[in-house]
Amino acid sequence: MTSINSLPSYAGLFLILLMIFFGRAFRENWKAKEKNWILKSWIYGAFSAVSFFGIIYIPFDMG
Repeated sequence: MTSINSLPSYAGLFLILLMIFFGRAFRENWKAKEKNWILKSWIYGAFSAVSFFGIIYIPFDMG
């Protein structure tokens, strides 16, 4: 039985890809430490964290 509040399974894949992309961008930005690196790291880290918590707390339709 599907719930109205659940997302399709491909949305989980999309969230995982976003988490990987922003996590990698965070790490590369942190290591390079170019201009405005702290602001960019916060932005990339926030998007990565939102994707991670979305994967954890949002139910997905596996059927």
